[in-house]
Amino acid sequence: MLKLLRLAGEALFILPLCAQSQVPATTSPTVVTVTAQALPLSAVSASVTIISSDYIESSHADNAADLLRAAPFLQFAQSGASGGLTTVTIRGGKPNFTLVMIDGVPVNDITNLLGGSFDLSSLPIVNIDHVEIVRGPLSAVYGSDAIGGVINFISKKGSKTKTLDVAAEGGSFARRQLELSTAGAWKALQYSVGGSWLQVGQQVLNDAYSVGSLALNGSVNLGKNQVLDFNGRWLNDESAGFPTGSGGAEYVLSRKPVSDHAIELLLGTSLKGQLRPWWLYTVDLDWVKRTENNSTPAEPSGIPPGPTSLPASTAYTDFNRTRFGATSRFILPDNFSLAVSAGVRQEDGSTKGFLASVLPQSFNLSRKSLLATSELQYSTPHLTVTAGLSFDSSDGYGEVTSPRLGLTWSPVEHGPRFRTTWTKGFKLPSFYSFGNPIVGNKSLQPEHARSFDVGMEQPLGKTHITLTGTYFRNDFRDLIDFNSVIFRLVNRSQALVQGGEFGGDYAPNTRIRFGVDASYLVWNLKDTTQPLRNIPHMSGGVHLDWKFTDRFRSRIETQWLGRRYDYEVTVPTVASVGGYSDTNLSASYDLNPRFSLYLRGDNLLNSSFHEYIGFPNPGVAVRFGIRFHALP
Repeated sequence: MLKLLRLAGEALFILPLCAQSQVPATTSPTVVTVTAQALPLSAVSASVTIISSDYIESSHADNAADLLRAAPFLQFAQSGASGGLTTVTIRGGKPNFTLVMIDGVPVNDITNLLGGSFDLSSLPIVNIDHVEIVRGPLSAVYGSDAIGGVINFISKKGSKTKTLDVAAEGGSFARRQLELSTAGAWKALQYSVGGSWLQVGQQVLNDAYSVGSLALNGSVNLGKNQVLDFNGRWLNDESAGFPTGSGGAEYVLSRKPVSDHAIELLLGTSLKGQLRPWWLYTVDLDWVKRTENNSTPAEPSGIPPGPTSLPASTAYTDFNRTRFGATSRFILPDNFSLAVSAGVRQEDGSTKGFLASVLPQSFNLSRKSLLATSELQYSTPHLTVTAGLSFDSSDGYGEVTSPRLGLTWSPVEHGPRFRTTWTKGFKLPSFYSFGNPIVGNKSLQPEHARSFDVGMEQPLGKTHITLTGTYFRNDFRDLIDFNSVIFRLVNRSQALVQGGEFGGDYAPNTRIRFGVDASYLVWNLKDTTQPLRNIPHMSGGVHLDWKFTDRFRSRIETQWLGRRYDYEVTVPTVASVGGYSDTNLSASYDLNPRFSLYLRGDNLLNSSFHEYIGFPNPGVAVRFGIRFHALP
């Protein structure tokens, strides 16, 4: 313990959490989320999906949930209509096993009753350039919370050419939206700024919502091989609906909706520099504050109410996370490089509220964590090998070690690419599961994962077809479950989840791109008779991008998910929901270089489907918009 503390303390002063590095010129997109340096996608051993800026622009999605719904190998669960609680699972992990970041800054709130799950419907994508999705634990890089996978939303950068974009749209369910973004430069400063406001009326029943957002990203060239990057984002989300477990609009008995209002502020800065040709460094500081005011009505399981009825609850939560870290990357002889880092994370969370109007569920917790990581990499044009190790020391939990090994190999140019990763991850108990006076348990231990995957990517000669396939296996242990006998959260279950992912892409020219993906997983749960809920065995999708002319382009996509287990207190005899498919269409037409028209239609071929029992999708939704782009 003392050695770890000394290492972290020394490194904070001599090391400059994600160092940038010089990489060979390549047409492959770069990835910054997986390792301590930016790498071409072709050299990354992890299972990674990149949502490009071109796709984001053509999708005309409003929020992160709409944007990522068609992303391959993700399983979504949305409580009814647009704006309802939307979480994502990766390879059979729980929703709170997915670490969500904005420009490398974690935004999961471990104070909420979801155990740190992130609601993707609450994040507008204004000023987002692209998204990196990593499937598999990354605790060797980020410590706790990155146990199942990572989704990193990366902001647009500044531009030397000034730009201005304004968009307005309207559509089904009294939808109204305004969006404005601009980018430019002033002396040594480059910046991008974006803001949006969205309001939607009732879609199914008592589920209107509104969300506002303001985002900023910039950089200042300080000279002497130094650059200061900074970013900020403010979110204001107000939503209504019925709580998960209540039976939704179809079965809920109280007919009273949940009221939820959340405000989030993110600020971050990063100093990047080069002390020597072989020594690059980064110093990072970021802060996230989130407050949420939630009021949930009581929901009886029947008439008269039974023992499984959901009591009313009120809660006001206040969560703060501050991180400071430093990384150095050393370029060594013989194609080796070494990255070492250390950082400190301070988390403070409090909840004030009552259960059933009389039982207090208030708590106030703080947690400090020290994280030290190292990563050795060997790289040639055809082979990249990485070995990483992190040491995490947190208040009350001692030290946790998370190793990671990865390899990617391309025997011949334009031939097959093989990759494999083995890694361990962990997740500390959330503040809610640890501190809630009613169901919390101060004896909870961290949840753990051991993950392995192996995959191949194969271009098929001159056919413009690329096929990918991956086998994965996740061993989860010490999972936190609710024990109804003692009415407490406990560590008791283990799960083995394994399966395969398949993808295909066909792009005969620059105007047409067709893709297909499918995944299948099976699980084996120990020490519990309950199934793995809200995770289907099978899922997949197809999509077609077609640029008819230089002015007119369209995209159509269909996703399907198999049946999955669910439980609602008002309908205990129904144990599963789904499967279903939904089809979305987006199109845009450039009237001239300044103005363009666009439309998006959701759920075009399925009048209604359910992702939770009793929570129907509202059906077909169509919206139209106009966009103005100021020319320089």
